[in-house]
Amino acid sequence: MTTGIDTLLGQNADRNRPLICIEVNPPRGTDVEAVLERYAGIEGIDFVNVTDSALAKMRLSGLAFGSLFKQRLGIEPLVNLSCRDRNIIGLQSDLLGSWALGVRSVVALTGDAVTVGDLPDAKGVFEVNSIGLLHILSTLSGGKDLAGVELKGKPGFVPGVVVNPNVRNRDAELKRLSRKKEAGAVYALSQPVFDAEAARLFFEAARPIGIDMFVGLLPFKSAKAFEGIAKVPGIKIADSIVEKVRTLPEPEVADYSMQVAMDIAASVKHCVRGFHVVSGGSPLLAIQLLQRLVSWSRGHG
Repeated sequence: MTTGIDTLLGQNADRNRPLICIEVNPPRGTDVEAVLERYAGIEGIDFVNVTDSALAKMRLSGLAFGSLFKQRLGIEPLVNLSCRDRNIIGLQSDLLGSWALGVRSVVALTGDAVTVGDLPDAKGVFEVNSIGLLHILSTLSGGKDLAGVELKGKPGFVPGVVVNPNVRNRDAELKRLSRKKEAGAVYALSQPVFDAEAARLFFEAARPIGIDMFVGLLPFKSAKAFEGIAKVPGIKIADSIVEKVRTLPEPEVADYSMQVAMDIAASVKHCVRGFHVVSGGSPLLAIQLLQRLVSWSRGHG
Protein backbone atom coordinates (compact mmCIF):
# COMPACT_ATOMS: atom_id res chain seq x y z
CA MET A 1 0.00 0.00 0.00
CA THR A 2 1.37 3.40 -1.00
CA THR A 3 1.34 6.26 1.50
CA GLY A 4 2.41 9.89 1.65
CA ILE A 5 3.48 11.49 -1.59
CA ASP A 6 3.77 8.05 -3.20
CA THR A 7 -0.03 7.98 -3.55
CA LEU A 8 0.39 10.42 -6.45
CA LEU A 9 2.44 7.82 -8.33
CA GLY A 10 0.11 4.89 -7.65
CA GLN A 11 1.50 1.61 -8.98
CA ASN A 12 4.65 3.38 -10.16
CA ALA A 13 5.70 4.16 -6.58
CA ASP A 14 8.91 2.52 -5.37
CA ARG A 15 9.93 3.18 -1.77
CA ASN A 16 13.41 1.81 -2.48
CA ARG A 17 14.53 4.70 -4.66
CA PRO A 18 14.66 8.44 -4.07
CA LEU A 19 12.03 10.52 -5.84
CA ILE A 20 13.16 13.50 -7.88
CA CYS A 21 11.31 16.79 -8.19
CA ILE A 22 12.42 19.85 -10.16
CA GLU A 23 11.22 23.40 -9.68
CA VAL A 24 9.59 25.02 -12.71
CA ASN A 25 8.67 28.69 -13.00
CA PRO A 26 5.68 29.55 -15.21
CA PRO A 27 6.44 32.17 -17.88
CA ARG A 28 5.95 35.89 -17.47
CA GLY A 29 3.33 36.02 -20.19
CA THR A 30 1.10 33.60 -22.07
CA ASP A 31 3.73 31.77 -24.16
CA VAL A 32 4.03 28.43 -22.36
CA GLU A 33 5.64 26.50 -25.21
CA ALA A 34 9.27 27.40 -24.51
CA VAL A 35 9.04 26.19 -20.91
CA LEU A 36 7.18 23.00 -21.80
CA GLU A 37 9.65 22.17 -24.57
CA ARG A 38 12.55 22.54 -22.15
CA TYR A 39 11.32 19.57 -20.11
CA ALA A 40 9.86 17.40 -22.87
CA GLY A 41 11.59 14.04 -23.20
CA ILE A 42 13.67 14.34 -20.02
CA GLU A 43 13.59 11.04 -18.15
CA GLY A 44 13.55 10.51 -14.40
CA ILE A 45 11.34 13.40 -13.32
CA ASP A 46 8.80 12.19 -10.77
CA PHE A 47 7.32 15.60 -9.96
CA VAL A 48 7.56 19.25 -10.96
CA ASN A 49 7.24 21.90 -8.26
CA VAL A 50 5.37 24.76 -9.98
CA THR A 51 5.96 28.13 -8.33
CA ASP A 52 3.29 30.75 -7.55
CA SER A 53 4.67 34.21 -8.44
CA ALA A 54 7.73 33.49 -6.30
CA LEU A 55 9.46 36.42 -4.59
CA ALA A 56 6.27 38.42 -5.28
CA LYS A 57 7.11 38.70 -8.99
CA MET A 58 4.03 38.15 -11.16
CA ARG A 59 3.96 35.13 -13.46
CA LEU A 60 1.30 33.08 -15.23
CA SER A 61 -0.95 31.19 -12.78
CA GLY A 62 0.89 28.26 -11.24
CA LEU A 63 -2.34 26.29 -10.87
CA ALA A 64 -3.15 26.70 -14.57
CA PHE A 65 0.42 25.98 -15.65
CA GLY A 66 0.64 22.87 -13.44
CA SER A 67 -2.48 21.54 -15.14
CA LEU A 68 -0.99 22.24 -18.58
CA PHE A 69 2.28 20.59 -17.62
CA LYS A 70 0.47 17.42 -16.56
CA GLN A 71 -1.73 17.34 -19.66
CA ARG A 72 1.14 17.88 -22.08
CA LEU A 73 4.02 15.99 -20.45
CA GLY A 74 2.28 13.53 -18.13
CA ILE A 75 4.30 14.60 -15.08
CA GLU A 76 2.53 15.13 -11.77
CA PRO A 77 2.73 18.77 -10.60
CA LEU A 78 3.19 19.86 -7.00
CA VAL A 79 1.69 23.33 -7.31
CA ASN A 80 2.63 26.07 -4.87
CA LEU A 81 -0.30 28.12 -3.57
CA SER A 82 0.47 31.36 -1.70
CA CYS A 83 -1.76 32.98 0.90
CA ARG A 84 -0.24 36.34 -0.05
CA ASP A 85 -2.47 36.98 -3.07
CA ARG A 86 -5.88 35.52 -2.19
CA ASN A 87 -8.47 35.73 0.55
CA ILE A 88 -10.19 32.57 1.79
CA ILE A 89 -12.90 32.84 -0.88
CA GLY A 90 -10.32 33.01 -3.66
CA LEU A 91 -8.25 30.20 -2.15
CA GLN A 92 -11.24 27.85 -2.09
CA SER A 93 -12.31 28.79 -5.59
CA ASP A 94 -8.84 28.31 -7.07
CA LEU A 95 -8.41 24.98 -5.29
CA LEU A 96 -11.67 23.59 -6.66
CA GLY A 97 -10.81 24.87 -10.12
CA SER A 98 -7.35 23.32 -10.07
CA TRP A 99 -8.77 19.96 -8.96
CA ALA A 100 -11.22 20.03 -11.86
CA LEU A 101 -8.22 20.65 -14.17
CA GLY A 102 -6.28 17.65 -12.87
CA VAL A 103 -4.04 19.12 -10.16
CA ARG A 104 -3.82 16.62 -7.32
CA SER A 105 -1.24 18.15 -4.98
CA VAL A 106 -0.81 21.64 -3.57
CA VAL A 107 2.15 23.02 -1.59
CA ALA A 108 0.67 25.31 1.06
CA LEU A 109 2.70 28.51 1.38
CA THR A 110 2.24 31.59 3.50
CA GLY A 111 4.06 33.48 0.72
CA ASP A 112 6.89 35.97 0.30
CA ALA A 113 6.33 39.56 1.43
CA VAL A 114 5.20 41.84 -1.41
CA THR A 115 7.99 44.27 -0.50
CA VAL A 116 10.63 41.93 -2.00
CA GLY A 117 8.90 41.87 -5.40
CA ASP A 118 8.64 44.20 -8.36
CA LEU A 119 5.43 45.86 -7.09
CA PRO A 120 6.39 46.62 -3.49
CA ASP A 121 3.34 48.87 -2.96
CA ALA A 122 0.90 46.04 -3.76
CA LYS A 123 -1.31 44.84 -0.90
CA GLY A 124 -0.62 41.44 0.58
CA VAL A 125 -3.67 39.51 1.79
CA PHE A 126 -2.34 36.89 4.25
CA GLU A 127 -5.83 36.19 5.62
CA VAL A 128 -4.47 32.78 6.63
CA ASN A 129 -0.98 31.30 6.76
CA SER A 130 0.23 27.94 5.44
CA ILE A 131 -1.35 26.04 8.34
CA GLY A 132 -4.65 27.84 7.74
CA LEU A 133 -4.42 26.84 4.06
CA LEU A 134 -3.87 23.22 5.11
CA HIS A 135 -7.10 23.52 7.11
CA ILE A 136 -8.90 24.77 3.98
CA LEU A 137 -7.54 21.82 1.99
CA SER A 138 -8.77 19.42 4.67
CA THR A 139 -12.19 21.06 4.83
CA LEU A 140 -12.73 20.92 1.07
CA SER A 141 -11.54 17.32 0.93
CA GLY A 142 -14.15 16.57 3.61
CA GLY A 143 -16.88 17.65 1.20
CA LYS A 144 -17.78 21.12 2.51
CA ASP A 145 -16.60 24.69 2.05
CA LEU A 146 -15.59 27.00 4.90
CA ALA A 147 -19.20 28.19 5.22
CA GLY A 148 -20.29 24.62 5.87
CA VAL A 149 -22.05 24.27 2.50
CA GLU A 150 -22.02 20.79 0.99
CA LEU A 151 -19.92 20.56 -2.18
CA LYS A 152 -21.17 18.96 -5.37
CA GLY A 153 -18.11 16.85 -5.92
CA LYS A 154 -15.12 17.09 -3.59
CA PRO A 155 -11.34 17.13 -4.10
CA GLY A 156 -8.83 14.84 -2.44
CA PHE A 157 -5.59 16.82 -2.47
CA VAL A 158 -2.23 15.45 -1.31
CA PRO A 159 -1.00 18.46 0.71
CA GLY A 160 2.62 19.55 0.88
CA VAL A 161 4.55 22.29 2.68
CA VAL A 162 8.01 23.82 2.76
CA VAL A 163 10.67 23.53 5.45
CA ASN A 164 13.89 25.49 6.00
CA PRO A 165 16.89 23.51 7.30
CA ASN A 166 18.96 26.73 7.35
CA VAL A 167 17.22 28.33 10.33
CA ARG A 168 19.15 29.12 13.49
CA ASN A 169 16.50 27.61 15.77
CA ARG A 170 16.23 24.05 14.50
CA ASP A 171 13.88 22.93 17.26
CA ALA A 172 11.38 25.68 16.44
CA GLU A 173 11.42 24.75 12.74
CA LEU A 174 10.90 21.08 13.56
CA LYS A 175 8.04 21.95 15.89
CA ARG A 176 6.39 23.97 13.13
CA LEU A 177 6.90 21.08 10.70
CA SER A 178 5.15 18.80 13.20
CA ARG A 179 2.23 21.25 13.35
CA LYS A 180 2.03 21.24 9.56
CA LYS A 181 1.90 17.45 9.55
CA GLU A 182 -0.85 17.50 12.18
CA ALA A 183 -2.73 19.94 9.91
CA GLY A 184 -2.60 17.43 7.05
CA ALA A 185 0.73 17.82 5.22
CA VAL A 186 2.21 14.57 3.94
CA TYR A 187 5.43 15.88 2.37
CA ALA A 188 7.81 18.82 2.71
CA LEU A 189 10.09 20.46 0.13
CA SER A 190 13.13 22.09 1.70
CA GLN A 191 14.74 25.39 0.93
CA PRO A 192 18.13 24.99 -0.81
CA VAL A 193 20.94 23.81 1.45
CA PHE A 194 24.68 24.32 0.94
CA ASP A 195 26.18 22.54 3.95
CA ALA A 196 26.21 18.73 3.81
CA GLU A 197 26.83 18.16 7.52
CA ALA A 198 24.26 20.70 8.70
CA ALA A 199 21.72 19.23 6.26
CA ARG A 200 22.36 15.71 7.53
CA LEU A 201 21.86 16.76 11.14
CA PHE A 202 18.61 18.58 10.32
CA PHE A 203 17.02 15.80 8.28
CA GLU A 204 18.04 13.12 10.75
CA ALA A 205 16.39 15.17 13.51
CA ALA A 206 13.28 15.64 11.36
CA ARG A 207 12.92 12.00 10.39
CA PRO A 208 10.89 10.95 13.49
CA ILE A 209 8.16 13.44 12.50
CA GLY A 210 7.18 10.94 9.83
CA ILE A 211 6.68 13.22 6.84
CA ASP A 212 8.17 12.63 3.38
CA MET A 213 10.98 15.17 2.96
CA PHE A 214 12.79 16.42 -0.14
CA VAL A 215 16.16 18.14 0.28
CA GLY A 216 16.51 21.35 -1.76
CA LEU A 217 19.53 21.47 -4.11
CA LEU A 218 20.34 24.64 -6.05
CA PRO A 219 23.21 24.74 -8.58
CA PHE A 220 24.74 28.08 -9.56
CA LYS A 221 26.45 28.93 -12.84
CA SER A 222 28.75 31.78 -11.81
CA ALA A 223 30.38 33.52 -8.85
CA LYS A 224 27.99 36.44 -9.38
CA ALA A 225 24.98 34.12 -9.22
CA PHE A 226 26.42 32.55 -6.08
CA GLU A 227 26.77 35.96 -4.44
CA GLY A 228 23.10 36.63 -5.20
CA ILE A 229 22.04 33.34 -3.63
CA ALA A 230 24.10 34.10 -0.53
CA LYS A 231 22.08 37.28 0.02
CA VAL A 232 18.69 35.54 -0.07
CA PRO A 233 17.04 35.53 3.38
CA GLY A 234 16.88 32.05 4.87
CA ILE A 235 19.90 30.72 2.97
CA LYS A 236 23.00 29.57 4.87
CA ILE A 237 26.22 28.62 3.07
CA ALA A 238 29.19 26.80 4.60
CA ASP A 239 32.30 29.00 4.92
CA SER A 240 34.36 26.41 3.04
CA ILE A 241 32.12 26.77 -0.01
CA VAL A 242 32.28 30.57 0.07
CA GLU A 243 36.09 30.46 0.20
CA LYS A 244 36.30 27.87 -2.58
CA VAL A 245 34.07 29.83 -4.98
CA ARG A 246 36.23 32.93 -4.45
CA THR A 247 39.34 31.06 -5.63
CA LEU A 248 37.86 29.16 -8.58
CA PRO A 249 38.26 30.22 -12.23
CA GLU A 250 34.84 31.28 -13.54
CA PRO A 251 34.47 28.32 -15.97
CA GLU A 252 34.80 25.87 -13.05
CA VAL A 253 32.15 27.39 -10.78
CA ALA A 254 29.12 25.63 -12.27
CA ASP A 255 30.69 22.18 -12.11
CA TYR A 256 31.78 22.81 -8.53
CA SER A 257 28.22 23.79 -7.59
CA MET A 258 26.99 20.50 -9.08
CA GLN A 259 29.49 18.56 -6.99
CA VAL A 260 28.40 20.40 -3.83
CA ALA A 261 24.80 19.40 -4.57
CA MET A 262 25.77 15.77 -5.21
CA ASP A 263 27.74 15.65 -1.94
CA ILE A 264 24.70 16.94 -0.04
CA ALA A 265 22.45 14.40 -1.78
CA ALA A 266 24.78 11.59 -0.72
CA SER A 267 24.91 12.82 2.88
CA VAL A 268 21.12 12.91 3.37
CA LYS A 269 19.89 10.17 1.04
CA HIS A 270 19.27 7.81 3.97
CA CYS A 271 16.87 10.18 5.72
CA VAL A 272 14.89 11.90 2.94
CA ARG A 273 12.30 10.70 0.44
CA GLY A 274 13.94 12.47 -2.43
CA PHE A 275 15.61 15.50 -3.99
CA HIS A 276 14.09 18.86 -4.87
CA VAL A 277 16.15 20.54 -7.59
CA VAL A 278 15.64 24.30 -7.33
CA SER A 279 16.04 26.09 -10.65
CA GLY A 280 16.73 29.63 -9.46
CA GLY A 281 17.89 31.62 -12.47
CA SER A 282 19.52 28.62 -14.18
CA PRO A 283 16.87 26.15 -15.41
CA LEU A 284 19.24 24.44 -17.85
CA LEU A 285 21.85 23.89 -15.13
CA ALA A 286 19.09 22.55 -12.87
CA ILE A 287 18.16 20.03 -15.57
CA GLN A 288 21.80 18.92 -15.76
CA LEU A 289 21.81 18.38 -11.99
CA LEU A 290 18.54 16.46 -12.21
CA GLN A 291 20.01 14.16 -14.86
CA ARG A 292 23.10 13.57 -12.73
CA LEU A 293 20.90 12.75 -9.73
CA VAL A 294 18.78 10.37 -11.80
CA SER A 295 21.86 8.48 -13.01
CA TRP A 296 23.43 8.36 -9.55
CA SER A 297 20.30 7.46 -7.57
CA ARG A 298 19.16 4.78 -10.00
CA GLY A 299 22.63 3.28 -10.02
CA HIS A 300 22.78 3.24 -6.23
CA GLY A 301 19.05 2.58 -5.66
